[in-house]
Amino acid sequence: MNRRLPPSLSLMALPLLAILALGFLPLIVVVVWSFWTWDPATYWIRPDFNLAAYGAILEAGRWTVIVSTLAKACLTALICLLIGWPTAYAVHFLAGRRLSLLLLALMTIPFFTSYLIRSFSWRLVLGRTGVVNDLLIHLGLTDAPLDWLLFSNFAVILGLVASYLPFATFPLLLSMRRVDPVVMVAARDLGAGFWTMLRTILVPLTFSGIFAGFLFVFVMVAGSSTEVQMLGGAGASIVSVMINDVMRVANYPLAFAISSVVLAVIFCVVLVGNARFGLARLFGEGTS
Repeated sequence: MNRRLPPSLSLMALPLLAILALGFLPLIVVVVWSFWTWDPATYWIRPDFNLAAYGAILEAGRWTVIVSTLAKACLTALICLLIGWPTAYAVHFLAGRRLSLLLLALMTIPFFTSYLIRSFSWRLVLGRTGVVNDLLIHLGLTDAPLDWLLFSNFAVILGLVASYLPFATFPLLLSMRRVDPVVMVAARDLGAGFWTMLRTILVPLTFSGIFAGFLFVFVMVAGSSTEVQMLGGAGASIVSVMINDVMRVANYPLAFAISSVVLAVIFCVVLVGNARFGLARLFGEGTS
């Protein structure tokens, strides 16, 4: 039996192969070079297989930064889901067509400016002389500005949620649009209340969107740096900042090892989440 693809299909597959090569080839190189050794003589790395770079991750608090980064990414993703799920529900089920289009457009407006400007704007809101402190003092809720509003984990998480919330909302909205309305109508006809319908029907049917939203935010936060640098203060750090500091001293194997560890964690999250929630269903044909 001849299983050769027609020439037209082979040509159409070339862009996909190019995308895969452009995406995975640098990652493979990073992982391989993380096992190499820095050579001061040539001021470059040489192929000498060892685990020294991975051992160095346990030194100088680097492992703590990785754990802190993953924790921030996980917390930000969960908060975005808690906000994004009811937002997607309201846009899809409660708002009319015109209003839903308007709401979706409003969600994208902040992305018309750079991450730097958006992060810096939170300084004007959360600072000692910012909008929030001025309002609290004016209302008599506090006698002095609250210092913990800015340059703290609270400010970092708030800035991250504000930056990446749409990346959790849009997959949720897509998954809700794939739910057959007949299923929900049948549940109401059978006497299911609002919360029962959400818990037993709508939430399970949108698990693929929930996981996709979590994954998108988790990955983007794990690689972000602007919000942490702008809102976390001088002592705040995150994986991307740590990698940049390591690269400045030309310790490339260590930088590649840190990247490989984070990459492995994200890869495991994708595998486990896809096996549990079925990410492929979100982009498949038909309704859930």
